[in-house]
Amino acid sequence: MAVLGIAIQSQTGIPLFLDSWSDKLVAFHEGSPILISGFLAALSSFASSYKQDISYIRLRPVDYHDDPFGIDGVYSFIGKYMILIFTDPYQFHEMVNYKIQWIYNKVLFRYENMLKVGKVPNLTKDERTFIEYTLMDNVAWEMIYKKTKQLNTAADSIIKREFPGDVFGCFITSFDNSILYTYGMDRAETEIYLNNSGNKGSSLQNGEIFHNYVSLPGLEPRLVVMTNSGVRTEISDILGGASVGYGGVPYYYYMITDTNIALGPIVEALIDKFNAILI
Repeated sequence: MAVLGIAIQSQTGIPLFLDSWSDKLVAFHEGSPILISGFLAALSSFASSYKQDISYIRLRPVDYHDDPFGIDGVYSFIGKYMILIFTDPYQFHEMVNYKIQWIYNKVLFRYENMLKVGKVPNLTKDERTFIEYTLMDNVAWEMIYKKTKQLNTAADSIIKREFPGDVFGCFITSFDNSILYTYGMDRAETEIYLNNSGNKGSSLQNGEIFHNYVSLPGLEPRLVVMTNSGVRTEISDILGGASVGYGGVPYYYYMITDTNIALGPIVEALIDKFNAILI
């Protein structure tokens, strides 16, 4: 996962919508919407008083040894709204803002006039579903899910037969780095590598490679290797068939490898096998 939850309110502090999809946000979801709204508005006001913008905040549990990375809250001010998206830290914040823009265009814009006169809009079930599906990469996730068996066969071939001892796991993320698929390692281990590999991949062009050396206590040193697959999800599909002419957003392929390998042949094998399945 990467997107954990969302809080939408007016810029004057009126809470409009709060939802979460992670145990990390149980306290927020069970808390008072008024209290949360006041907290977000106060932070915004504080920053504005010093002529500063808030791009994101990071929250860590009191006993942070169990979760040293915590949660990021990505701020966005759009129209009459202040929106906070809760994410895992390895997510690409700038890409999250695209999702916020789609949600505003498709759902929130129509309620601007209500907010101007102090009325509180009540989002429909379909609108709430669209918000959740957009944040959770539902279109991309369904595409990957339908191809899971074929992807598993391809990943197994790379890890066990073609490059044994060189590749230890591979996974696929959406354009904002939300995890869609993993093979060879569990999700918790995948997130450890993502959180320690640097947040630099969102600008990769088709076929480009980014890699980072990661050495952690209790784990062997590894390379985290990332490439832009060239496979894309059409934005019109995300928006429910709207003809918007925005093109598409990419999937990213990752591998966890030995530190002393030639990356070119392995990345080429991964792209060839996965793209043959997903295109």
